Amino acid sequence: MRFKLPESFKLSVPARKVVLLPDVYFFSRAVPIAANATPAEAAAQVELALEALSPFPPAQMYHGHFWRPGAKNACVFAAYRKRFTAEQIESWADAEAVLPTFASLLCMPNKRPATLLLWSEKGLTAVNWDDANDAPVSVIARELPPEPTETDRTALRVAVLQESGEARTVIEPAIAPALDVTARGDEFIFRSDLLSAAFTREQLDMLDVRDKEELAARRRARSRDLLLWRVLLGCVAAIALAVLLEVVLIGGGLWQKARTIRVDRQEPGVAKILMAKNLASRIDELSTKRMRPFEMISMVAEKKPASVTFVSATVTNLYTLDVEAQAVTSSDLEAFRSALNTLTSCERVEIKGNRLQSGLTTFRVIVTFKPDAFKPVPQP
Repeated sequence: MRFKLPESFKLSVPARKVVLLPDVYFFSRAVPIAANATPAEAAAQVELALEALSPFPPAQMYHGHFWRPGAKNACVFAAYRKRFTAEQIESWADAEAVLPTFASLLCMPNKRPATLLLWSEKGLTAVNWDDANDAPVSVIARELPPEPTETDRTALRVAVLQESGEARTVIEPAIAPALDVTARGDEFIFRSDLLSAAFTREQLDMLDVRDKEELAARRRARSRDLLLWRVLLGCVAAIALAVLLEVVLIGGGLWQKARTIRVDRQEPGVAKILMAKNLASRIDELSTKRMRPFEMISMVAEKKPASVTFVSATVTNLYTLDVEAQAVTSSDLEAFRSALNTLTSCERVEIKGNRLQSGLTTFRVIVTFKPDAFKPVPQP
């Protein structure tokens, strides 16, 4: 039987949001990058080049760049901040990235040299690649008239291709690029017709044109959130493990309790079985072996001092003799004990109840013989 959660209980992952700005707002340049540069060094070289290229200081521009490790040049793009309204800038707050439209396809695979033509409502953009560079060598963005005709579009296309220079493979998708919001994972994938370009988080941060200090704060926040998320997952795993151990302990306790109950129920039967076994052993012992009271008394009497007198003797089992005796002096007790300990057939000697009565010392001697003490000695 399946249990279906109500719709209100279902968790939904918010879709990623990337803002693509019109290309005509940006100017672009190819900037040479030193060999073996790190991403941080490449970003610093881009900042320096941007100060030389732009009539405005970098603080008054929104800018980004595209560069791959090992590439000889980076594609730098920038726009004057005042071209964007306050409402537009406010809409960027919850976006993963903000970049010009053409930048969303800079990672797409293609044959070099090539020209990518991207149409929009405002104009046409041509992105040109050479054979030797991973980043575009030039980006040309031209605006259309306010109410363009088909003739205007054709003329603009011809002019942009002529400005692009030598003959290239022309790629012209019919659909503007957009973020694939269904894609999951660490990559950001943009699609346009059959074209696609995948960016890592680090590459998307390079393309983002927003204020660099704000982006650095966002990166720190992402790192903090990632750490907290991992801590949360660790806590959830620890709680799950604790619950599992608790269940195991409860199950073990129930199993042990059931086992104890079974043992308690079987204890009377076990006691009866042990009693029957002991009784059978005793009967077998009595039927196959016999007591040797006279032999025991004779062996003990041989070692007693002359001053010791036996009052009574009792055989308690096959190998034990309990003798009540009297002695004239108490020193005879130790002499008697020492004499009995010299018997090779004697296993243990105990003297109990040492008391003085009517001038005589009364005591008990308990002698335990070895099991083979009464076996017949083989004749030579």
